[in-house]
Amino acid sequence: MQLPQEHPFLVFKYCPRCGQPGFTSNSIKSMQCPECGLLWYFNPAPAVIALIPGPENQLLFTRRKFDPAKGKLDLPGGFSDIFETAENTLVREVNEETGLHLMEWEFLKTVPNKYVYKDLLYYTLDMVFICQADLNQTATPADDVEEIVWRNPLQVNDKEIGLGSVRKIVQEIKSVPGLIEKIFSK
Repeated sequence: MQLPQEHPFLVFKYCPRCGQPGFTSNSIKSMQCPECGLLWYFNPAPAVIALIPGPENQLLFTRRKFDPAKGKLDLPGGFSDIFETAENTLVREVNEETGLHLMEWEFLKTVPNKYVYKDLLYYTLDMVFICQADLNQTATPADDVEEIVWRNPLQVNDKEIGLGSVRKIVQEIKSVPGLIEKIFSK
């Protein structure tokens, strides 16, 4: 089995239980210790993405302040904390990144993603929500956001987007019949 060069299994060499060397992968999603027998599964990290429609068929994009994909367009969202629901993650991340308060949201879909951070690959499962925010407030960039960018998603070029799952979502908005109407009908 050939693992991607950024795969975390290429970094982990010692068993986290007994500390012995030889902790090796036995599949793309698990490792096992030959000494104590620990079988450790590497599952995707849950993350959320918010589709926040605004006036004139514009969607709220952010510009990434840091790598990965520094300077590229993104959508508000981020990783779930331990014991946090996807919905709580959504509300927290949107507020941390934009200052906006969500009033309601509807689950749309999931998108698997690869997220490389500091040369280590994280597999994620991005949960996408169509959101309604209180747009009487002004969205203000904060946390890992450099800039708030309102754009019609039909006019966003794939090369402007930094992360694979966000690129896939924008491509689907452009190509799946009725999806853009669903996003902007709320």
